[in-house]
Amino acid sequence: MRAFFILAMIASFYTVSAPAETVTSSIVVQPKQSKNDASYQYYIDLVRLVLRETQTQYGNAELVEAESSYTQSRAFIALKTNRLDLYWAGTNKQREQEFRAIRMPLMGGLLGVRVPVIRAVKYQMFLQIGTSGQLKVLTACQGDQWPDSDILQENGYRVERVTQFALMYSMLKQGRCDYFPRGITEVYAELEGEDKEDLIAFDKVLLSYPFPMYFFVNKENSALAERLEQGLLSLISQGKLKKFMQQHPVTKNIFPLEKYSNSKMFSLINSSLPESTPIADESLWLQIKTSRD
Repeated sequence: MRAFFILAMIASFYTVSAPAETVTSSIVVQPKQSKNDASYQYYIDLVRLVLRETQTQYGNAELVEAESSYTQSRAFIALKTNRLDLYWAGTNKQREQEFRAIRMPLMGGLLGVRVPVIRAVKYQMFLQIGTSGQLKVLTACQGDQWPDSDILQENGYRVERVTQFALMYSMLKQGRCDYFPRGITEVYAELEGEDKEDLIAFDKVLLSYPFPMYFFVNKENSALAERLEQGLLSLISQGKLKKFMQQHPVTKNIFPLEKYSNSKMFSLINSSLPESTPIADESLWLQIKTSRD
């Protein structure tokens, strides 16, 4: 009996003293929306990088994909009801009121720089565009629930709202819209996919509005929020996030940013941008300098 007691005490000591690295938790994230969702892997790899960056303090964590895919509105409902632990999306006032936003742009703020994806046969037509007014008479395909659609319409652009991501490229190919504005950080990877041979990224014209992509968590999940904040801050302060972008297959083709210096950039207003957005913190944002309309 004495020997058993000693063994139990030893086991108890090692259980209490075990390093944080042995603790494994699960973080439920969204699955890939479709085969066209090339940027999905970027965010998955970034989350894993953040988790490794904070592993010593918070322990191991693994990502688990939810069983079903969500539209943006349903994904936020899933986040509120704890069917998702983490969701990444462009921010707006309502989202930051209802959820905890990790206010560090995941792509250096470049999500708000949009490249028109067009049919190759329309290349010469788009070459004639010199003002935002000329682009506004054309129709953009855009997500029905994306804040981008509201931003475009607020600034006088015509928008064909589409519910499913995969349908947007299909509608563009069918000529049901003239262009599909995609984030400059995601467009090149998407166009490497199947059935995109007749589409091109017309990066001689860019649309730009302040629209950071953030991680969002349930307001009650403070532990995960703090981990994400600390991990991202560490990556940014060490220059690791920019290096990650320069090397990742999804985003590496946008560099060097100087290659867009001769592009025409049309600036848009985003009135749904929360006042708390850290626009003044230059360490968080990457800049593309072009001629502007």
